[in-house]
Amino acid sequence: MSTSLENVQNIHSLDNMDALRQSVRNRIGIKDDVEEDELIYQMLQASNDIKDLFSTSFGPRGQSKIIISPTDDIYLTSDGKTIIEQIDVLHPVVTSLKELAISMDRVCGDGTKTSVILAATLIENAAKLMDYGLHPTTIIKGYQLALNKVYDILNYESTQIVSDDELYSVIENASLSKGVEPHQAGMIADIVLRTLSDIRELHVGNHIDLNEYIKVIKKVGGPSIESVNGIILDETPARPDMPDHLEDARVLMVNGNVKFESKIINSQRNLRIDCFDNSGLLLQGQKSNLKVMSRKLIDSGANIILCEGDVDEFVEESLAKKGILLFKKLKIRDMEMVGKATGASIISIRDDIVPYDLGLVNEVKVEKRNDEYFLFMSVNEQPISTIMIWEPFRYGLEKLEESVDDAINNAAFILKNPLVVKGGGDIEFVLSQMLRKYSSTIEGKEQLAVIEYANALEEIPRTLAKNVGLNEVDAITKMLTSYNEGIDSRIDLTRNVVQNYPPVYDSSSIKQMAVIAATEAVSNMLRIDKIVLKK
Repeated sequence: MSTSLENVQNIHSLDNMDALRQSVRNRIGIKDDVEEDELIYQMLQASNDIKDLFSTSFGPRGQSKIIISPTDDIYLTSDGKTIIEQIDVLHPVVTSLKELAISMDRVCGDGTKTSVILAATLIENAAKLMDYGLHPTTIIKGYQLALNKVYDILNYESTQIVSDDELYSVIENASLSKGVEPHQAGMIADIVLRTLSDIRELHVGNHIDLNEYIKVIKKVGGPSIESVNGIILDETPARPDMPDHLEDARVLMVNGNVKFESKIINSQRNLRIDCFDNSGLLLQGQKSNLKVMSRKLIDSGANIILCEGDVDEFVEESLAKKGILLFKKLKIRDMEMVGKATGASIISIRDDIVPYDLGLVNEVKVEKRNDEYFLFMSVNEQPISTIMIWEPFRYGLEKLEESVDDAINNAAFILKNPLVVKGGGDIEFVLSQMLRKYSSTIEGKEQLAVIEYANALEEIPRTLAKNVGLNEVDAITKMLTSYNEGIDSRIDLTRNVVQNYPPVYDSSSIKQMAVIAATEAVSNMLRIDKIVLKK
């Protein structure tokens, strides 16, 4: 009987494994080994699907995608990394493009859609060349020649940032890429430029880590966007009778609980609470201990106390009577940022409190907005800033957060490497035209690959034109006419091809990384000659 039961269990186990294996294969989209012509078709089909998905969400007028996860989470986004991360497909080409997008987001924080659209188009064009009989190694060599020339042209076309107006253009253009309204992009650019200018003046360094220097808070409400030099916390004061406005305040930060612990009175644990006298002794010791804690905090000279743990009601009442503002149960990450902004140290209640443990805050305000309390701590001449975003709808809130994130990341790259290229599809069109001229100097079949690389670059302004409502053929024709006349032009939000003056700028570093990453990803895929499905 036991043997029969074991056999049944083994059969169920095998059935489950087969079902899991079949589920994975369905997500991969491959039933058998793939090679030769079938491999070209598989690469072309997968890259076309990803390109179609990304192209329609590209640029200021790109459309958002609704993605429903297996757990019924709903994402409404136009962010490239979010879109491709949520695609539940394991096809090798899709996986390679997914890794490309994630790598671009990790390194640059932007440029994901540009790199993926370029890579998908390069695969599409390579498949066409392979149909003509070109060997993949020839295409790879041609693409590498094109990349080297693109890199040289980008360096030549890059210009140095010389004014805040040019930096503003980069930030605003990055914000618009997420599809926010122009007035919202302007507000974001104003706030980010002001924040980063403060950081730059304080000589913090060229590279700015968003998590280290800038805190972003998003809330349903508004709509509005505001910032403060210092920290904003969405926390409620410990008591309503505490002050809600302080100037030139001193802040103290405490780690752990500020409460009575019996082991302080009875460290040997030899006192039994079995009679009234012992109970009274413990209560007396508790009250005495809490008085010591309260006096210690009050004598520290702090006007505002931030505690990571819980605080006893007796201590809260003592602080309130002295006009001291208290917040408790705070996140340690928030306290660390407050420490960087104010110079305060995080201490234990059992430590000796010395003057240099306290930080300085120019102004403290507690405000209630949309039934939530917020603590505003303004600190002059320091590098920490907070941006708070209000938006009536959660989906719009995510889009604004993505815009702020892209704006900050682009500005950070500009401060690290203050080189820009002309945006609005201008630089990609110029690169495509120069590559076509360069291809005439190449002998051999690699020339065809260089031409297809140029065509792939031209796909960027074509996509921008299509998404703003222009006929892409007419738009490219107008850009070509302007180029032949020596005039820079771009795809504009007014649904026209206009002279790029005053110029719209993009970060040169991010453009360089996008073309390098896309070319390397495609070269690695073209080196594959067979996909083997493990049985």
